Parts: sequence; C-alpha cells; structure tokens
Amino acid sequence: MVCTLGVIATNITSVREQIPALKSCVYMNCGTFGPTPTPVATEAARLARLIESQGAFHPQTRKEIEFEGFERFRDSISSYIMASSDEVALTRNVSDGINIVASGFDWQPGDEVIITDEEHPSGSLPFMNLARRYGAVVKMVPFHTDPEALIRDLEILVNDRTKLVFMSHVSTVDGARLPAKEASNFLRHKNVPFMLDGAHAIGQFSVDVKDLGCDFYAGCCHKWLLAQQGTGFLYIDDAWIDRLETSWVGWGMTDEYDLEGLNYTPLSSARRFEYGTRNWATHVSALKAMEFHNSLGPANIYSRSHDLAERLKRRLTDIPGIEVITPMERDKTTGIVALSTQGLGHPSPGDWLWENQRILTAHNPERQTMRLAAAFFLLEEEIDLLADCFSELSKNSKLGLQR
Repeated sequence: MVCTLGVIATNITSVREQIPALKSCVYMNCGTFGPTPTPVATEAARLARLIESQGAFHPQTRKEIEFEGFERFRDSISSYIMASSDEVALTRNVSDGINIVASGFDWQPGDEVIITDEEHPSGSLPFMNLARRYGAVVKMVPFHTDPEALIRDLEILVNDRTKLVFMSHVSTVDGARLPAKEASNFLRHKNVPFMLDGAHAIGQFSVDVKDLGCDFYAGCCHKWLLAQQGTGFLYIDDAWIDRLETSWVGWGMTDEYDLEGLNYTPLSSARRFEYGTRNWATHVSALKAMEFHNSLGPANIYSRSHDLAERLKRRLTDIPGIEVITPMERDKTTGIVALSTQGLGHPSPGDWLWENQRILTAHNPERQTMRLAAAFFLLEEEIDLLADCFSELSKNSKLGLQR
C-alpha cells in the first residue's frame, strides 16, 4: 500500500480501517500510547497462539520468536535509525535505555550531568538518583529550538567535571524540536558524551544517529510507531560499547561464563545490555508496526502530521482562553500541539472533550495544560471538531457556564 499522505490524504480511509481504535474515538494521544493497527495485533495474537499450542521452549517456537524474529526486529529498527545492529540493544522502553546509560558511568562526587528543563520524569529521575547515590551534580539548561541559544547556554555550563549531557530530541512538554546535531557537534569538540531521548522523535520524522553524532539514543515504538508497549531500544555508538559498564547482568549477556572460576566475558555487541528472560514475542510483533509505518512512507507521515498540526494551531490561536505553547514554526516543531487551558476557566477540559465528543487527549487538570497529537491518521474534520469544542468551551466561559 502506497499513500501520498503529505499533500492529499488519498488513501486515508484505507489507512484508518486498519486502526480499529479510530472507530470509537478521536485519538489524539500518540504521545502516551499509539493505537494498535490490526496487522500488529493479529501478529501478536498469532505468536501467542504459537506459544500456547507448542510451548515457549519448543524448538520451532524459539527459532521463530526468540532467535530469528527478535533479531529481525533489531535489524529493522537499526536500519531505521541508520545504525549497525551490533550497536542496538532491545529494551522495554526509553526509561530502560536511559537507566542503562546513566548507571554505566563511574560517577564520583562532584561529577556533573546536564539535562534540560523540559525532561520527562524518566529523563530526570535517573540523574537525580545519581545525585542521591553518588553525589553527582545535576545542572539544568533551558530547552532551546534556537541552536545559537542552546550552544551559548551549554558553553556556560560545560566544564571538566561534565560527564554526560542528556536531552530530549523532541520536548515532551510542547513538542518543540531540539537542534540536536548542533549540540552534538559542540559537545564532541568538548569531548563530552551526548545522549538523546527519542521517545517523541521516533515515528514522527527520520532519525539518523550517525548524522546526529550522538553517543547514545534511547527510543520506543509504542508511541508514534504504533507498536505495543514493551518495545524499546537503545543505540550505543560502537566506541562506547566496551566503555559503558553493565550495571545489570544475567543470563544471555555473556560470551563466556565460568562459574567455577567466578569469571565472565560480556558479549562484544550492545546485546550485552540485554539480560534474562523477556517477552520476545512483543518485539517480534513490532515488526508489523515497522512494516505498516514504512509502507506509508516516513516522509509522508511527517508531512501529513505537520500539516494537521499547523491547521490545529491556526484554529486554536484565535480562541479566547487558549494559549498555544508549541512553536508555530514548522522546522522547530513536530506533530505535537501543546496548550494552556487556564484561560477557559473550566476545571477539566480533557474530561469534557472525552465525555462529550470522545476526543482522547493528554490533559493535566491541575496545571491546566494539554498535549495533543496531530497524528497522520487523523481527519481534517476531527481537527476542526476539536477546535469547535474549544470555541464552545470558551463561549461558555464568557457566559459563566461550565458543563
């Protein structure tokens, strides 16, 4: 199936038919979990039946799932980010990847790590933990879309004690896009390792880790790639595989294991950061998510999502009580549209949208913020419906009505 989604959604109906969740709601929360396409769910069910009928340890089951299928997914996601399969460890999620890297350094009291002020808890807690356990110092830089501003602030903070810089490739707060390549070039000249959180980048636009020049890149497939939960990965540049310590070890990560001599040799690839029994079948089913994504064309998805996001931002900007937080410039943002609903005077607009129109969003009623995902599978009329709902809430607010 080939779609030209960037300009005109010629085959959007056939695409939506393969995502059953879209029949019951307006799905605008890929930023948390993406809806599962039928080919992915069908493959997951097939693998579950295979395990049920033959047993997980049956030679054919292990061959298809644990050995061949698992490695095919590794090859697929490695190719997607332009890395070698030996540089990719398969994880459950981005949190796993961040913790693997954070715990892989020999932290000493006073060592410093730099993060941004728009990190997800999974992107800040591991470093807070380093401060608590080892006396590391966590420094914070504002999240910038302007490369000159970012480099200027990094120039102030980076010093001889800086052991790692960690940043989100796309902000979880407002969907803004980090000038990651410029940051990477600067840090390389400073000889400081650089890690990116790709939770909101993977599936939204093409990622080439070699072109970016980062040392580590943690991603997941359960958001914008529409795979099931439990499908993450961690890219570790080949130069770092032997240098990064393995803090969690277990069966499956060794090349040689000698219990009598109390000695072991870890695998020479990033597979050394995978250990123990795991749900291999979940990663294997994610192959279908990759196939679904690639059949549509990453560039088409990127263009379509941006078009929808721009349409939404234009509509919301004119509504009293709504403040669009996401940058308006196309090259500085993604398919995420974040806004403040404080001015509406409504206790929980997210609940109202769900209860009245079955529009699924990520809304924080305490902070009165909302994050919307203008994913490629949405219809223009769904974008307009959301905007019309906000217009109604805005009018009700002026009249002193809250429903």
